[in-house]
Amino acid sequence: MSSTDDSRIDPDEWQAQERGLRAALSGQRAGPDAPDYLRIAQAIASAPQSGPPMRFARDVAVHIARHDAGIERWVSRALLGVLAVAVLALVSLFGPAWWRAIEHAAGSAATGWLLAGAACVALSWLAARWRASGRKHP
Repeated sequence: MSSTDDSRIDPDEWQAQERGLRAALSGQRAGPDAPDYLRIAQAIASAPQSGPPMRFARDVAVHIARHDAGIERWVSRALLGVLAVAVLALVSLFGPAWWRAIEHAAGSAATGWLLAGAACVALSWLAARWRASGRKHP
């Protein structure tokens, strides 16, 4: 950016900043009577360049894993239990009527295939869960 780009920038002030930056980059030391911009440029250049501490990401992940198992897990399990009870209640109340409607619409031969397909899906899901639990605890 040039000092002529913006009318609000004082050209003398701009040049003083540039001289202070060049003096700091050339290694000139700021004495008590040095321009303010030289001291500012040296202070910025001497600021410590620090990053996150060692193993920061691991420590954060451990902290989250330790504290994530709190109330959220308990509430999720309670809501899953409520959902299971609601599904069982709906199936016990309306299941026979639904089954008769499906059997009437698809025919009695198709209902057997529907049951076979549902059994395959359930067995595949159970096998995947069993394999996943075996990997978690070697």
